[in-house]
Amino acid sequence: MEITKTNNLSKKEYEEVVNLLKKCEFHDGYEISASINLSMIKKGDTTHLGLILAREKNELIGFLGLFSFIDPKKIELAGMIHPEYRNQGKFSNLLESAKEMTRERDADEVLFVCPSKSDAAIHLALKMEATYMYSEFTMEYNEKFHKKYDCLQNMSIKIADLSKATIIMKLLSDGFDVAPTDENVKSLIERNASNPGYELFLVHVGQTPIATITVSDEEESVYLSAFTINPDHRGKGYGRAILEKIVSDLKVRYPKKAIRLDVDVRNEGAIKLYEKAGFRVIDGYDYYLAK
Repeated sequence: MEITKTNNLSKKEYEEVVNLLKKCEFHDGYEISASINLSMIKKGDTTHLGLILAREKNELIGFLGLFSFIDPKKIELAGMIHPEYRNQGKFSNLLESAKEMTRERDADEVLFVCPSKSDAAIHLALKMEATYMYSEFTMEYNEKFHKKYDCLQNMSIKIADLSKATIIMKLLSDGFDVAPTDENVKSLIERNASNPGYELFLVHVGQTPIATITVSDEEESVYLSAFTINPDHRGKGYGRAILEKIVSDLKVRYPKKAIRLDVDVRNEGAIKLYEKAGFRVIDGYDYYLAK
């Protein structure tokens, strides 16, 4: 087996990864595309991305991605092996290569991303003495569950540019465990605002910025992420109104693509909000901390 490590894929290599993904999903009967982060792979990122390709007789039979979304030293691992080459120790070889890359990056946290339906992935994580950390649901918009909600008239949603980075950082710090001056968060905002396929939205009530949300084009799906509302404006219907406007817009612009999001299974308030907006759980992922 020939193993190649890189940060960027050629167009041909990217298409090979997509084809391998489709073969694995068809064989296994469940999706893993959310963990593979196709849009991130397509763009390439030497700081936040590592890619390991495995070939047999010039055919791509294995893939492992190292993804860091905010802090380059906090890495998520997700991958796949062609169904005909499983149970032969090949994925373990990919993991050995991943260990080398995490050491080179001086990583202080490595998480295995395991599809909840994959007994094999979870078994491997436990075999490697990884510790279970948390789980996320993948939710998808389904129009039959959507009950129309009247959007608040004093609210506006517009695509943000980099001049709004400080405002967005403050909103993210209010909603997530990040500092409003975190340079890694600033870097994430800059990447999302400038990369094709990503749209960073800022929500105002009058002249006051109250919320932010990111939309990313992930091949066959469109994903919502980094959605947070200023604490002073929560519980007033803005979350539902924002989702109503965003989803309505995406249905027009991406009529053939699913609209999805990931949410921590423990976040009952967010799950209820998404359900009211027409989203339903379709899948999930478990996260294990590598030893």
